[in-house]
Amino acid sequence: MAVGGERVTGTRASPPSRARWWNRLWDGFAALPPLLFVLLFAVLPAAFLFASAWTGLGGAGGLVSILWGPSLAAQVARRAVANSFVQASLSAGLASLWGYPCGVFLGRHGFRGRDVLLGFLLVPFLLPPLVVVLGIDELFGPGGPLAASLGALGHGLPAIVLANVFYNASIVALFTAAAIGNASPRLEEASASLGGGPWARFRDVWGRGSILGAASGALLTFLLSFVGFAAPLLLGGPSNYTIEVWIYTLSRTVYATPVAAAGLALWTVGLLALPAAVYLFVARRARLLGGRERSAPRLYPVDWRRPTSIGLAVVLGLLTAFLTAVLGAVVVLSFRLPGGGWSIANWSELLSARVTGAVGIATPAALVNSLFFAGAAMAIVAALVLLVAYTSIRPRRAVGTLEGLAFASVLLSPVILAFALRSFWGSTLGTAPFLWTLIVASQAALALPFVLQSVRSSLRSLPATFRSAAQTLGASPWRAFWDVDVPLLRPTLVAGAAFAFALGLGEFAATNFLYIPTYTTLVIEAYLLESLRLAGPASAVGALLVAVSAGALFVILRGGGRVRF
Repeated sequence: MAVGGERVTGTRASPPSRARWWNRLWDGFAALPPLLFVLLFAVLPAAFLFASAWTGLGGAGGLVSILWGPSLAAQVARRAVANSFVQASLSAGLASLWGYPCGVFLGRHGFRGRDVLLGFLLVPFLLPPLVVVLGIDELFGPGGPLAASLGALGHGLPAIVLANVFYNASIVALFTAAAIGNASPRLEEASASLGGGPWARFRDVWGRGSILGAASGALLTFLLSFVGFAAPLLLGGPSNYTIEVWIYTLSRTVYATPVAAAGLALWTVGLLALPAAVYLFVARRARLLGGRERSAPRLYPVDWRRPTSIGLAVVLGLLTAFLTAVLGAVVVLSFRLPGGGWSIANWSELLSARVTGAVGIATPAALVNSLFFAGAAMAIVAALVLLVAYTSIRPRRAVGTLEGLAFASVLLSPVILAFALRSFWGSTLGTAPFLWTLIVASQAALALPFVLQSVRSSLRSLPATFRSAAQTLGASPWRAFWDVDVPLLRPTLVAGAAFAFALGLGEFAATNFLYIPTYTTLVIEAYLLESLRLAGPASAVGALLVAVSAGALFVILRGGGRVRF
């Protein structure tokens, strides 16, 4: 008889066939590249960084004193941690207050242009953080059109929170709408047939899920804002530096103290461990993580006679207008001259000797670097996701461990990841001409969890019968996966690849930590120009990044928009 796929004679099993042996060998080869990538470019560098902090500071006592000691450095570090908590808490609260009603309207109602609007709300997550900083500075900063009435929003804590809300209010809205889409239409119909009104359906059917979705978005907003980098660096000033900016300052400036920076990095991971665990728990309860891809939600026509519908639509319209205003400011004002008037002088100046001298590299070369780094990171992510997806369909215990390790970079902020990579690979890949590999690896590691989650959700929704039929006809497991599953996953893979490309193109914190002038990207060029008060060329670079990000969004939407957080 057959036990576990092997023929048994008496008490001894015959050796596996050559085909079975080859399949097992291929399973191991398929799992090896993702495992090595995560170990070499996330887990081991982080472990090395934290171990060096522990030994360099003399153990637990030194680690405590670096944050809670009486020295001036400890006081500054405590101020940075407090700033992170304050900015993250305010950002999470405001993003939830604004995003939740938007998500309720989108999750409950169907109307013309809804899919386009959902795609538009994904734009902030694709945009480089520096573009948002430039947009807020263009709108509310000195000389901006709103400076006279709302100039207080252009600097300091209000500007940082405004930038965080720009990014994350749409995430809360998308999470809320997705959680509402998981509600059972049959349960809602049963509630209505029993005489339940709107409040009863909210209470019994979709309200709990919407709150969990909004809570997931709020927790993710807190995590992302706590380690904010671009906005505190450029809009807040030293008095509003977050822990992320202070780690960067301690590790990269002339006053560098790498051991102290590594100790603060360890503190940061420890402080975020509980919020990250709570986020994962709440997101799974809301069925936003780890489940099958959802079918189309049950949507209802908008009843414009109800004040509630009008109010929710107005809030959503204000969010859309806010996003449009910030993006439009970057694009439109890139044609404005510093002394007044409009022309393409800012764009033509990108090719001037002054900009090249200030940045250290010509703008076309920076564009090539950006496209190459983002393209290479996209290729790595696509290859690794395919291999992880293949191992996910195989009955192996190591699959769960492999998928869990792939999410390791979520626990590390971009600056901490770059700091760990530079510390671990400093004597080999950390110098020219190999430094570009660390830039690509950091971008790939940061994008991998998001793309993997999207592909995993789609893979679980595919019927296994097609794959089984192919194997019954003699196809190997890899051939069955390639011929059956991959074509069905193509829209998700294309959207995920475009998502990884957009994230790599706009990545600022890790790239800014690692780069040298030869490897300057467009985002770094915009930062350098803004730091040197060359606002016109900086806006032109920002507008160029908006255009490229819009192209990536178009590819995502054409691929079905199947990207999950």
